[in-house]
Amino acid sequence: MALIKRVDHLNVQVPPEKEDEAKVFYGDLMGLKQLKKPDSLGPAGGHFCLSEDPWYELHLGIARGTSVADIDIQNQLRNHLAFQVDDLADARAKFEAAGVEIIEAGAAYSEERDFHQERFFVRDPGGNLLEILEPRRAYDAVPHP
Repeated sequence: MALIKRVDHLNVQVPPEKEDEAKVFYGDLMGLKQLKKPDSLGPAGGHFCLSEDPWYELHLGIARGTSVADIDIQNQLRNHLAFQVDDLADARAKFEAAGVEIIEAGAAYSEERDFHQERFFVRDPGGNLLEILEPRRAYDAVPHP
């Protein structure tokens, strides 16, 4: 049985000075509907709907640095794919048993969009960042951070 249930989102990064241009690119040029970002992630960047059925998102992140020249691709770009799994604890155990380092992350949540997702990150053998998360559940179903 496959560990991965479905793709949740794709995260792309841009340097800070390209944020507005990237929002226009994904929103206006590509015609993606901009969504309210989860409360837990702060105001920079943006989230866009790629598909409603099934639901997939594109997340636009702002690279940690002051310009293109400052970006350390290994440590500061957080481009990643995100996958939902049926059982987050089981997925964690499988990665740990295989010797894969777990990179801890706080839950993603949004009161306005009414969802909460526990999550963690791993890197594949090539260093690609993968986010592993549980299916979205109602925000009201969990204690608020």
